[in-house]
Amino acid sequence: MTAGVSREEEPAVRIDPFDPSDLDELMEIENRSFTLPWSRESYEELWPLDSIRIWVARSGDELVGYYLLQSVGEESELHTFAVKPEFRRRGIGRMLLDHMIEQAKGRGTTRVFLQVRPSNTPARTLYGSLGFSAVGVRRRYYRDNDEDALVLRLELQ
Repeated sequence: MTAGVSREEEPAVRIDPFDPSDLDELMEIENRSFTLPWSRESYEELWPLDSIRIWVARSGDELVGYYLLQSVGEESELHTFAVKPEFRRRGIGRMLLDHMIEQAKGRGTTRVFLQVRPSNTPARTLYGSLGFSAVGVRRRYYRDNDEDALVLRLELQ
């Protein structure tokens, strides 16, 4: 939000399919959001795969968030999801996750999995509010500090 512009005057947020031209902005958010960001090469290798869907949130022309979902059979995994730091706490993350759930359902998914750091309280709170529950732990999953990963699952109706 720029000085002198109220939130009501900000452009509405919309969710669009990823386009390769989005990669620079996506990588900026990725690198600002994670201590272990995915590489550009990872995105370049994954986005063309049939099992992968990447969606981006835009405010006007600005990319402000994204998620990457992989679906195989009746299961999907949310591999990565982030909102630009200055756009957090505005409902964009929930909007992206609601969209992800609808996309997963549309692909015949009956359950969605994800991994989250136990220390990431804001993310865990958001996931819990959407019905995700812990089903396991991956010990020492995160290489930067050997933190465990909680494995969460959402059962879809």
